[in-house]
Amino acid sequence: MNGIGIEEYGDEQQLKMIAVETEPLGPEDLLITIKASGVNPVDWKVREGLLREAFPYRLPLILGWDAAGIVAAAGSKVTDFKVGDDVFFRPEMEKQGTYADEIVVPARFVAPMPRGLTYVEAASLPLVALTVWQALVEAGNVQAGDKVLILGGSGGIGSAAIQLAKARGAYVAATTSSRNIEFVRALGADEVLAYDRGSLDTATEFDFMLDTLGGEPYGGALKFMKYGGKVATIVSERDAVRSAAADVLEQERQLTVSFVFTRPDGTNMNHIRELVEAQKLKPVVTEVFPLTVDGVRAAHQLSRSGRTRGKIVLSSE
Repeated sequence: MNGIGIEEYGDEQQLKMIAVETEPLGPEDLLITIKASGVNPVDWKVREGLLREAFPYRLPLILGWDAAGIVAAAGSKVTDFKVGDDVFFRPEMEKQGTYADEIVVPARFVAPMPRGLTYVEAASLPLVALTVWQALVEAGNVQAGDKVLILGGSGGIGSAAIQLAKARGAYVAATTSSRNIEFVRALGADEVLAYDRGSLDTATEFDFMLDTLGGEPYGGALKFMKYGGKVATIVSERDAVRSAAADVLEQERQLTVSFVFTRPDGTNMNHIRELVEAQKLKPVVTEVFPLTVDGVRAAHQLSRSGRTRGKIVLSSE
């Protein structure tokens, strides 16, 4: 497989064309020709070496773990897919990534691409939508009538979380900057809390919170949680300094707190496909770059700025 990645950890200048052996096609695997790859913060964190303890990669490494493409070959035991099928998926983080021309992935991680989507739109969904499903549904068991607070409503995960929570019948509030208020409302938020207009305040008490920010924003938002509520966070202690108030508030309110690190899951991917086809979840793609070294460098710089709406995608077309 040929793609874009690193031979050593560092800044964007370490990105280069990489050639590694494509894994052999096993009986339960698919060989997929990649047409587009999503860009996520985890990509540049891996590139910088921030995750080397959690994922001790052997370099060289092709980056990216979020894609859509076409089935080029199917293993002998694969029955749900055939050559030529359009698919989308999130592969295993421990292996080579999707900034590439092709990849071998277990069929159990893959789902048919939602009808009506482009490859770019489909590639924007797997990692963020899986994260949101596993946080809201599996960790939070969000139900109709629940009150949900999403920290960081305009980002890739936040924009998907608003839509999924609304699809499940919840009342949704989201934090964002004042420039993104209308963007977040258009996604379906019932209440928008602008963090740059003074301290956050709301009369709503929340059953569930999805934390995409950590640090002081997380600690400050805990005061809005109901006693016995649930919290899912995607932020580890490595990514943000924990607020001094967090431990106290979590204990006082007897909150159940779960850390969510997305896992590949084809069953969940099919739930996501169904939501898209039912028009309850739409891709939010705001930047598309070519799947080239320069394109990946620009995409990483933008992702690292923390000022993106929705998703960044790399396209091979």
